[in-house]
Amino acid sequence: MFRRLILVATLVIALGAFEVPTASADSSNETFGFLAGTGFLCELAANGCPDVSRADNGDTIQITGSGVLTTSPKTASGGGTFVHKRGSTTVASGTWKATDLLSFQDAGPSTDLSIPRSAHAGTALFAVHLAVTGGPATGLQADGVLRVTCELPGASVPGAKSEGVRLVVDDLINFNKEVSGFTVFIKQ
Repeated sequence: MFRRLILVATLVIALGAFEVPTASADSSNETFGFLAGTGFLCELAANGCPDVSRADNGDTIQITGSGVLTTSPKTASGGGTFVHKRGSTTVASGTWKATDLLSFQDAGPSTDLSIPRSAHAGTALFAVHLAVTGGPATGLQADGVLRVTCELPGASVPGAKSEGVRLVVDDLINFNKEVSGFTVFIKQ
């Protein structure tokens, strides 16, 4: 019970760190912060960070990052780091940057009242740009699509989606199976 109280207190403090924009008359224009495998999420469980997904060939990618999305007009900013592994060998590591918001489905807050109402479940698709800064492919740049999905108790995420991330790197590889990690959308 004490550990859960500590985790909820950490979540409340961390959510307070995001700036809240002024109110808008257009209710369809919403702003959310997002975290993927970083920040306070790392304190929630041993496998909370980084977010990991796997490709059909067994390769994995570890992703951490954060940013902000706006629903109307659709915009995204932010980024983070990635590590692409084949077994225990690092194939590439580097940074990713959100270049556009392709879609966002807000699944709303949790029904668990111990979770702050500003924490939302949902799924976002971001256009991203990746820059390899380590490994044999240093210097390579590529574009892709990053899917971030957050599940919260009692919030229904449409479709067969699981907590975590997926990454499709254009014409290279598809990390299409969530393995571990936590994500969250924070309504501002």
